Amino acid sequence: MSYAAKFVLSYLETKIGKRAAKQIIYIILMAFGVHRKTIKTIYGASGTTLCKYDDAIKNERLESVFEQEYNHPESELERHKDEIFEALEKRPPASRREAAVIIEEVTGIKRSLPRIGKFLKKGHEK
Repeated sequence: MSYAAKFVLSYLETKIGKRAAKQIIYIILMAFGVHRKTIKTIYGASGTTLCKYDDAIKNERLESVFEQEYNHPESELERHKDEIFEALEKRPPASRREAAVIIEEVTGIKRSLPRIGKFLKKGHEK
């Protein structure tokens, strides 16, 4: 990849985010007639993604590219978040291991200690 292409991509990534920057670059290249295989080779884009973009260009539905919804499944722990944090307030744990035991007692869900730590940290951020 040329210096100019790297610069443009990194500049766009800082301004609008990595995913949107790549989407714009792909669309511009495809609009200028660069073959999908070339784009796939240079940027590592999947063939399926490029086919979607190509269809959007042909059907003049470019908005659809940026309106894509991505599946972000909610964890089982998130569904029980309120009752978990209520139980943890009643019996404050001294460690992640103790928190894991309390969570398992309350919900019946068993998770690894790193996963418990990540869940607890995420819960405190909100």
